[in-house]
Amino acid sequence: MVVPTLGSFVWGWNIPVQVLDEGEGGVYALAITRDDAAMAEHSVPADRTGTGDVPEEERARLATAWAAAHYFVSVGRQEWLFRTGMTAEDVERQVIASRYLFITAWNPPPGDTPRHLNDEAQERLHARLHTLGLAFHPALGCNNQGGMVEHGCLVLDATPEQADALAREFRQGGTLFWSADTPVRLRMMWPRPPQADGDPYTDWVGQ
Repeated sequence: MVVPTLGSFVWGWNIPVQVLDEGEGGVYALAITRDDAAMAEHSVPADRTGTGDVPEEERARLATAWAAAHYFVSVGRQEWLFRTGMTAEDVERQVIASRYLFITAWNPPPGDTPRHLNDEAQERLHARLHTLGLAFHPALGCNNQGGMVEHGCLVLDATPEQADALAREFRQGGTLFWSADTPVRLRMMWPRPPQADGDPYTDWVGQ
C-alpha cells in the first residue's frame, strides 16, 4: 500500500473491493474480502507526550498521506466509506451519534512489532473503550486504491479530551475526529511542522 493509515505506515491485509451501492457525494458501501499480506513501509508513532521521534518533514508527509486515505466502518455485512474533508452522511445514518472517532492501536515499525502484539494492543483498546462506556464499531483504513489496510474502531460520542487521551495512551500519531453533519477531520497528535501542506481539515493538537 502506497498511502498509510493512522498509527502504522501501512501493513495488514489486501482488500479487493466491490462497489455495492453508490451513495451521495461519492460515499458508498463495499463488500470486502481479506487476505494476509506482508507489512510495508514504516513510521514511528507519537509517544505519550504527543511528540515522538518523527522528524518534522515526516510528520507533514504522514499527515498528507493519512488525509488522502480511505476509511470504512463495518455495520452489519457492509463497510461504509468516510474520508477527511467530506461529510459522512451514509455512515451517520448507519450509526447515530453526536461525535465520531476513528482510532487504532496498531503501531509500527514493521518487523519490530509482531502482528500478535498489535492484535493484543487492539484488544486492550477495546477493553479501554468498554471501561469508558463508549460504543464502537469495527473499522479500517486503506489507501485510495483499496490496498493494504489497518484495523481500528469507529468510536461513538467520545469527547475531544477522551480522543486525545486514547491516542496518547495507544501511541498514535493521529486519529480522525468529527461532529455529526460536519466534514471528517484529521487530528494530528504532534505540533504542526513548517512543512505541513495547510490542509483545512487537518488539526495539529500537539504541544
